[in-house]
Amino acid sequence: MSARTTARPHRLRSRLAAAAVTLTTVTAGLVSVAPAPAQAAGCRYAPYSAKLSAADVFMQYSGPEVISYPKYPSYYRTTSQCRDIQIRNTGNGTDWGPFDACINFYGRATCNYWTHVPVGQWRNLATNVKDGTKFYVWIRIDMGRHYGFTAVGDW
Repeated sequence: MSARTTARPHRLRSRLAAAAVTLTTVTAGLVSVAPAPAQAAGCRYAPYSAKLSAADVFMQYSGPEVISYPKYPSYYRTTSQCRDIQIRNTGNGTDWGPFDACINFYGRATCNYWTHVPVGQWRNLATNVKDGTKFYVWIRIDMGRHYGFTAVGDW
């Protein structure tokens, strides 16, 4: 056996080891510079602050009903994600209809003002609300005409 044939496997192992180290280094570099997981996309983009819905599928009620979200003693709290409190009607317009909504700020007996929310549209319910403000969303819907409503909110 010549010196040349014995050196060949050694060189091959050295090259393979160098390639493995290079591959490991490059992979580690790619992992360390990978972007962080995406944060919330911002106002009016999923994931939303809340999902709201109510239904009267047996049509037991007739006329307007006012429903408060969330149920007492819980409350919502504004975040830095949005400057406003907003809601989107995700109903289909037939069974899940339009509704009116308002904001009842924590500790008050009445809401700010009623806003009509057509199917498929966003509406501001309160503007320039300070972060950390506690509140409830009041929904008014005619249960005599629609089975209920579905909505998402962002604040």
